[in-house]
Amino acid sequence: MESCRAVGAASRRLLSASLLLCSFAAASDPPPLAPLTVCEILADLPAHDGKNYAVLGRYSFRRDGRWIGEDACGNAAVNLTLSEDASAPKPPGEFGLDAAVLNKKFAEMVKHTVLGKFKFGTPDYDRWAVVFGRVEARKQDDRSQKPAADLVFRGSGVVIFLTTEK
Repeated sequence: MESCRAVGAASRRLLSASLLLCSFAAASDPPPLAPLTVCEILADLPAHDGKNYAVLGRYSFRRDGRWIGEDACGNAAVNLTLSEDASAPKPPGEFGLDAAVLNKKFAEMVKHTVLGKFKFGTPDYDRWAVVFGRVEARKQDDRSQKPAADLVFRGSGVVIFLTTEK
């Protein structure tokens, strides 16, 4: 009888320890990131300044730089300059995107933003992407230059290219 109680107590402790470990494992998995569009970032730039986001937009690459943007936020085209920096934030351990949010925002974006068509060069000059980085507003005296903010990112490892093909 005594050995049955000891086995029962040991089983309960083992079960409790297992449940505790499972709860830590579940808590350590970060929720998927819900990307923000460039328009959402710039609609309230002071609230987003200095924070890390997955940003959805048209990734444009030209001789004079790279940026992520949209054609229409209200009445104007807007962009965030992409600045590559090794000290930029690393994405969370499990860099997962909230697919439902991404799909909804992406479907809306392609209605009002188009990719450039080029006679020469490559279609890679404009692509759909999500870029993880830190939003940095420009100083007040630098804001006369467009865009008003940068997205500081770590490198191509934090750029996810998207396609409209199914």
